[in-house]
This record gives sequence, structure tokens and C-alpha cells, in this order.
Amino acid sequence: MLNKSYKSSRNRALFDGLNVSERWIFMNRLAVKIKEARVAAGLSEKDLAKKCGLSVGYILQVESGKKIVNESVAEKILKALGAKETFVEEERPEEKPAEKPAKIAEAPRPQETLIVEPSQSWADALSGVIKKYPVVDLQSNKTVEYKELPIIGKKVEGHHPDKIMFAKASNNDMEAFRIEKGDVLTIFATKEIQNNGIYIVEMDGKKMIRQLRKEQNNIVQLAKCPNDSSAVAIDIKKVKVLGRVIKNEFFIK
Repeated sequence: MLNKSYKSSRNRALFDGLNVSERWIFMNRLAVKIKEARVAAGLSEKDLAKKCGLSVGYILQVESGKKIVNESVAEKILKALGAKETFVEEERPEEKPAEKPAKIAEAPRPQETLIVEPSQSWADALSGVIKKYPVVDLQSNKTVEYKELPIIGKKVEGHHPDKIMFAKASNNDMEAFRIEKGDVLTIFATKEIQNNGIYIVEMDGKKMIRQLRKEQNNIVQLAKCPNDSSAVAIDIKKVKVLGRVIKNEFFIK
């Protein structure tokens, strides 16, 4: 039988080897395991906290999956509940014995990647911590990828989570403002125009990125570069302002 120190180090090695999705699922299962064991033991959160020498708030965070506990604390809680401690190894797929090398050298095979989809209960638990956004191509109006961002202080990028959206530039019209094709733009949804701000607008059924400036008589000027002599001046009622660009994410080529 493995001694406790060996099992502990092996559990830690296994946990460190998990990818991000696997760690989320692991912590979710740990939270569920602790809560089920507590309920089965007929203990309240307060009773369990007292029994483990922890605060009630700490237990609540652990059971909700919001608190990542180290192995010693997890084992302490499970031991107090009389639950099995070596569950970490149960979550990992069974390791296959290494195959003997073939006599004839073979080309290396690509390593298989284990794709783990988070459970719905874990996705629901994360809904108040991480928000998933689609990235829409401005030309095709189709979702081309997704971004997951943390909600910090009930805000994403300093704004309400529901006021943020993402779009991918489909051309180089705005390269004078260092916005090129393929760049991912963070947009704050607003209809208010701040002069010389960069906005996503819709005109004649087409979405585009332009610098906006309000003029007299409800006229708005749409420019592609500073001091644009070919800027379009149009009645503001004919332009639908979707949001202001607050951040540009680009990749070094």
C-alpha cells in the first residue's frame, strides 16, 4: 500500500499535469464531493467549519467552487467528513503501458489531445466569474472565434459585462489608426459620440470602423484617418452607432 506522503506527492503531480479545463472540472467535482459528504453527515456549513477549524465563509466558497484549496486543506475537510481522500487519481484516465519500440523506425505520430468539456453545473458556477464573448467578423457578420474574460468587481475591461462586445477588422481602411485586417477590437456599446473617437457604425446595411466627429445641423463626419480630406459628412439619422472602440488586440506578424 502507498504511504500517505507518496500518495500526496503523486496527487500533486497529477493535479499539476491537468490542463485548464480539467482543473475546472476537478475543482467542481471536489466542491460537489465535499457538499454531498457534509449533507450525508448531517452537518451544516457552520458545523463543518468548526470541525475543521475553518471559517464558515471559507467552507461556502469551497462548496461553490470559487475557492481553490490546497491538497492538505482538502484532505482535512474530507477526513473530517469521513470521505475518501485519494480521489485525485480517480479523475485521471488510466495510463496505458508504453509500447515496445518497433524494429523498423516509424515516423513520429502527433500527440493526442484530451478535450474535456466543462459540465453544465460548472459552467453555471462560472457564469458570475468568467464571461464568454463571440468575436464577429465585420464583413461577414459571422462569429469567427470566442473570448473568455474574467469579471472583476462586476466589470469586464472596466465596464458592465453586458456593454462589452468584440469584432474583427475585415480590411485595412483604418490602418492610419493602427487598426489592420484581422485585429480584434474591444467595443463598448454606446450610441453617444465623443468627437474624434473610433466607432463601429452601420450605414446602408454595412458595418464599418470610422473616426466620428459631430458637426452642426445634426451632421456627423466619418473619417478613415486624421485630417481626412475625403471624410464623409452625413445626417446622423442615417448612421447607426453600435459602439466605441476602447481596445485593439493585434498579433505580431
